[in-house]
Amino acid sequence: MTRSNRHDFGLPSPLELRDVLDGWRLGTGPLHQRLATALAGAAERGELLPGTRLPPERDLAIHLGVARTTVSAAYKQLELRGLVARRQGRGTHVTGAEGAEAGGRAAELATSLQRNVLFRRLGAEQADAVDLLGSCEAPGPAVREVLASAGAAVDVGQLADGHGYLPLGYLPLRRAVAARLTARGLVTSEEEILITAGAQQALSLLASYYVTPGSTVVVEDPTFPGAIDAFRTAGARILTVPVGPAGADAGLLAATISQSQVRAVYLMPTFHNPTGCVVPVQARRELARLGQISGVPFIEDNTLAELGLGKEPPLPLAAFARDAPIASIGSLSKVFWAGLRVGWIRAPRPVIAQLGRLKAVTDLGTSLVSQAIAVNLFADADRVWDLRRHELAERLALLQDLLGRHLPGWTWRPPDGGLCVWARLPDGSSTELAQVAARHGVLIAPGPVMSATGRFDEYVRLPFDHGLAALEQGIGRLGRAWQAYRSVLDAHGPRRIDVIV
Repeated sequence: MTRSNRHDFGLPSPLELRDVLDGWRLGTGPLHQRLATALAGAAERGELLPGTRLPPERDLAIHLGVARTTVSAAYKQLELRGLVARRQGRGTHVTGAEGAEAGGRAAELATSLQRNVLFRRLGAEQADAVDLLGSCEAPGPAVREVLASAGAAVDVGQLADGHGYLPLGYLPLRRAVAARLTARGLVTSEEEILITAGAQQALSLLASYYVTPGSTVVVEDPTFPGAIDAFRTAGARILTVPVGPAGADAGLLAATISQSQVRAVYLMPTFHNPTGCVVPVQARRELARLGQISGVPFIEDNTLAELGLGKEPPLPLAAFARDAPIASIGSLSKVFWAGLRVGWIRAPRPVIAQLGRLKAVTDLGTSLVSQAIAVNLFADADRVWDLRRHELAERLALLQDLLGRHLPGWTWRPPDGGLCVWARLPDGSSTELAQVAARHGVLIAPGPVMSATGRFDEYVRLPFDHGLAALEQGIGRLGRAWQAYRSVLDAHGPRRIDVIV
């Protein structure tokens, strides 16, 4: 089976650039001038960040259907305006706002953020498109009712008696989180809890705490893209271990740690994002023991751990080695509402104390009102979790039925929980399919977005927490996009996608 080669992270593919430059031929003036104007506009909108390396002239010319001299003249015009820097042997790079060429660190950050289409799309919604990029659907009526009641019960006037700056978090909420974790089998005290503005901030804080520029961290491959970006933004060098049906293998992870000076390991052992796998009990014991023996801090992402669709998952890694350097992340976003922005870190007390100082520098503390609402939500958590699981089971069943009807030939392993299906294409490139799908009105996340190595171009991550109507419409559109894409593959081979418009 032949698949398209993946491009370097610092080099947007011509397909991605063509998507950014959609409609660039419109307007007046010579073609090269229109192309230069479109590229400059993309840079101003943040779609081409400082440090981004543009494709070679010949490659872009082929995929845009123009002469190479057109691209060369456009690049030259941008260079004269100080918007790109061109050097022999290094290619053409987008410059910073002041026209200075971005340094290596700036370029690294730029390519990391540019790569993550999930976050890039949050500020630029496409009209009438079904957005299947991420799992952030608005809560249903039952959860909204619980949210409204929890919010109405908050006495903001009473909260305002104090200054409101609580870097470690609102004490009643820290106690509620600790009690919930203890009830779920991970004995926890309030001193071991730090409240954060969602799981993403928890990741960023831990990355800042453990990572220094140039140091090494290990993540699973594939993994949650927000983790990749958090570590890259902190300046980490990322190594990977593969994810199998039972998660990351402790033996492979031990070998990786033994060969490098690893500063931290990031794992999602329960309802892994994106594969949905669950690490079994014995493997968790081995992973926890590895963390204990090696002394390498493990970051355990339990954001999806409460979203099981069958039997209860095993205890968290930290429960198998109380004295191991394990930091666990949790959040209310996936059960209640992402807009609440309430998450937490559970870690040894000295780590929590230092993270509290780091958080104070970052934001002085998470919104006190949101935290007070969260305290009230924990009082009704079991009922809402049950509602959420029932809702997700129904939506997963629909998604699998739709995939079977609209995308025959695609394969996937039904997840035991979480929020997404990791679907494999029979051939072709998910990166290319995503471009075609966008033109058919559905936004999808191609596999390489989930990989620090740019692999898994034969996979697509499909969330199933969306409403039933959105799933039916989105997968229907994706089916039509797949048919259009396959017709080109059949006619021209997997490397000839440029004729699709």
